[in-house]
Amino acid sequence: MTHEIIPILCNEKKMANYAYLITTPKTSQTIIIDAAEANPIIQELEKHHLHPTHILTTHHHFDHVEGNLTIKEKYNCEIIAPQKEFNQIPGATIAVQEGDIINICDIKIQILEAPGHTLGHILYYLPDEQKLFTGDTLFNLCIGGLFEGTAEQMFHSLQKIKSLPNNTEIFPGHEYTRSCLPERFTSIPQTELYIKKMLKREQGHLAPATLEEEKAFNPYLKADTLTELM
Repeated sequence: MTHEIIPILCNEKKMANYAYLITTPKTSQTIIIDAAEANPIIQELEKHHLHPTHILTTHHHFDHVEGNLTIKEKYNCEIIAPQKEFNQIPGATIAVQEGDIINICDIKIQILEAPGHTLGHILYYLPDEQKLFTGDTLFNLCIGGLFEGTAEQMFHSLQKIKSLPNNTEIFPGHEYTRSCLPERFTSIPQTELYIKKMLKREQGHLAPATLEEEKAFNPYLKADTLTELM
């Protein structure tokens, strides 16, 4: 079953976060990935008459959890959080770790631990639909900063992502593509489709890059050794 994904740009003037709604066809059941800001998420839920049952949090940074408590109180939803950051996630009710598989709203979700940006950062992977929610580990054309982890940890996290199928769709935690564009990127003919996707996202449309594209264009995924990453 294919589920609808609705991107919501949050903290637009400051952090350009993405929250995502994953909805099940013909029902109002909904999952939120990273409740970055309550108001725009609630507005989108009400617009589509959706009811969230769970918030899935990638990591503890404030710009990914700021809406947790307000949304939890309004909708009485569970909040899933990385086990290693459980006490740092506002309103967390369920802890998950590497290898866990959760089934919510007819959606199968695999947990991948990806330390580097933070020590307990996790990714949410939908294996049946090959969609990956990367939080602040992997952005389009770049990666998240090493706030807590090491370059070695980030390297291994990126290798884990690279091992997934090439047609995996990437859903990052921020819209940083334009600021991450390498010099002269837009003049390379092969990047035309990638640039078109970026422009669609900036207009609020769902236009994920694939892992194959990120491997081709993201310099951090091109690194085959820790030395090359650094």
